[in-house]
Amino acid sequence: MSVTAARMPALSPELRLLLLFSRLELDDDQTKAALALCDEVEDWEAFRSTARDRFILPVVYRHLRCLKPSSLPAEKLALMKQQVMALYRHNLNVIASLGEIHQQLLAPLEIPYVTFKGPSLAACYYAEPAMRFSRDIDILVPRETMAELLARALEVGYTPLDPPALTNDPSCLAFVARFHDVITVSSPAGVAVEFHARIDKSGWVYDSPSLIHRCEKTQVGNVNVSVLPTDELFVYICLHHTRHFWSRLHWLVDLDAIQRHPSFDRRRVLACAEQHGLSTTVDVCLQMAEVLGSPDFDPHVQHGVRVDKLLRLSLAAMQGNDEFERRLIDHRSSPDFAFRWQSSWGYRWRWLLMGWLRFFRPTFELYREWPLPSRWQWLYRPLRPWRAFRQRLLRHDTN
Repeated sequence: MSVTAARMPALSPELRLLLLFSRLELDDDQTKAALALCDEVEDWEAFRSTARDRFILPVVYRHLRCLKPSSLPAEKLALMKQQVMALYRHNLNVIASLGEIHQQLLAPLEIPYVTFKGPSLAACYYAEPAMRFSRDIDILVPRETMAELLARALEVGYTPLDPPALTNDPSCLAFVARFHDVITVSSPAGVAVEFHARIDKSGWVYDSPSLIHRCEKTQVGNVNVSVLPTDELFVYICLHHTRHFWSRLHWLVDLDAIQRHPSFDRRRVLACAEQHGLSTTVDVCLQMAEVLGSPDFDPHVQHGVRVDKLLRLSLAAMQGNDEFERRLIDHRSSPDFAFRWQSSWGYRWRWLLMGWLRFFRPTFELYREWPLPSRWQWLYRPLRPWRAFRQRLLRHDTN
């Protein structure tokens, strides 16, 4: 499958059914269309596998249990139920881990934060939070608190995942806090936790500290955690999921779940999008979600250049593997945006003029090779290109 394919990818009845199921509730027309598509499913085992891989199996199971299609063998539905129960246990473990992070790390250190996506989104917008699959926990914290937070996490049993060689040495913690935007650790319960110093890739789209100040409280278990307001979260997931070409179907369910919630106000969302320069991104995502939710969806009907391009690549990503998604990501116009039309002229000029500075950003491998105390770590910026030049010379001499 080509990442630059100009044609809309073919859609099987199975994928069409999954797209219809990518919402919390079906209306009458969607129900009729779903039952008709159930009769066209040739391989329920492959259907179940795709639903699992696209993180939507619990929602799919609930729809099928309500529809009771005659074409679905009872043993296939029973197998889905077994896997859904296992996913529920996983998701409840992730949700519980979020509360533990608040109690063990963030509250004792009095670190301001906001958690976004994943379990906090499920707790806020899903009637059954365990229905929403969460692979990890994302938490935004001020960069100046990162070293202290990581030290505490390592002390109480969290283990490093990225960078994997992270240690509790003060100079090591100072390095990652200064030069890494995301540090990933594993909780004692085995849940991956990503601590973010900023919420976007460049730091030019969002003022991350202001997002922390705008946080709201929601109850997760018996703990009140800090979350993004609905308008900020909706705009952010449109940006994030478009950056990944909507390759996971539970992201479509998120859009539906948030729009059904009483706190959703379309005017506030559009005003928030305009404030961040993301109006076009949000508008196109809303149009795409409406198109994909239509029981009469025809991939060959045109909906506008931008919507059609997002649809084409997203539908391809939904059917591709991780390698295909990585190739799509390699073709993005910038780290923050999948498409050029998403960004402003100001952003594009800034990326053109300053994007090259990323080549001076030190890597953890450089720190491990030449560990320096925190007061001398500014030297890593000129050292990185010098090291790359030196390695190139050595390879040239070897050849």
